[in-house]
Amino acid sequence: MAQSEHDSGAGPAAGIAERIDAARYRAAIIPTILMAILADHGRACGHDPDAWFDGTGLSAAQSHEPNQHVSYRQAMTIIRRALRAFGDVGLGLAVGGRESLSSFGMLGFAMMSSRTFGDAVAVGLEYHQISGSLLDVHMQRSGGAVALVARERFPEAELLPFLCEEAFASMSNVSRAMLGARHRLLRAEFAYPAPRYVHAYEAAFDCPLRFGAAANRMWFDAGLLDEPLATYNPISLAEALRACRAQAASVTTATEMLASLERWLRPRLGRNPGAAEAARALHMTERTLRRRLAGEGTSFRALHDLLRAERARQLLADPLRSIAEVGAELGYSDGREFRRAFKRWTGLTPRELRGTAGPAETA
Repeated sequence: MAQSEHDSGAGPAAGIAERIDAARYRAAIIPTILMAILADHGRACGHDPDAWFDGTGLSAAQSHEPNQHVSYRQAMTIIRRALRAFGDVGLGLAVGGRESLSSFGMLGFAMMSSRTFGDAVAVGLEYHQISGSLLDVHMQRSGGAVALVARERFPEAELLPFLCEEAFASMSNVSRAMLGARHRLLRAEFAYPAPRYVHAYEAAFDCPLRFGAAANRMWFDAGLLDEPLATYNPISLAEALRACRAQAASVTTATEMLASLERWLRPRLGRNPGAAEAARALHMTERTLRRRLAGEGTSFRALHDLLRAERARQLLADPLRSIAEVGAELGYSDGREFRRAFKRWTGLTPRELRGTAGPAETA
């Protein structure tokens, strides 16, 4: 299993964090769409993808079958083996470049049937998990620009380039298919150093690139959100959305509930939502939510604190952000209160964490 950033044992929440991460890492809730495309690309390039799947509980052939799911752990095992087979050549860009709207089944059909590009983006963000996505994606606005922001679910530094390459190349392909000549990226940012094959990024994205950025973001003009789609069909859209909802609801494990709660909580960390509000958003009673969380070995507060600790660590890695600014983003108007909370979550003060950062984080 991947090393979790909460595995150090520091702080009283460490045991809970480790159990939650283990459950999330091993929950078979990821559709095998990407695994199938990776296998096809490998075979087309003369590799034997069956070796990548060996011992994972899934074969390359099974990855093409409908309604197959893998855990994050299984997916990462397959990807690591594929990367070793290909070497340092930009495998994620090649795999993402093979993807299209049709690769995503009913989700792709729903996006294509949307009224505007902005509506299609909203549908894609709401249901991107059923496309087999291995990153969490949300939208960020800044003035007249909009970014699709990709965030890793687990700290897998050696796999982050592949995951971002695949996700951004795929999103760029989909955007181009819907917008045609109107498609144009303003810039792309990546939270890791430039690879040696940076020329492949230039060819794939055709826009200014920035490496070592604070986040993984693909920026485009906000005006594109209002662009109408020639393929708009309200009847097809309604049918496709029903299918997407059914597909998303078909994963009914408790761990999926935990993932749903996390997705709901992450954009709301700064306003300290309560369990009752979260339960309503997940269409259950507060009592049911608390009972199911207890069954996962956690509680609403522990999960909320875990996510705030994760976000705080990410923000503190940016040396341009003050500790007070990080606390404010997480809903703490009093810097001392944030420092005490961070110490409770991690066993370290924010300043101590920055003192233990590597050169890339302290530069």
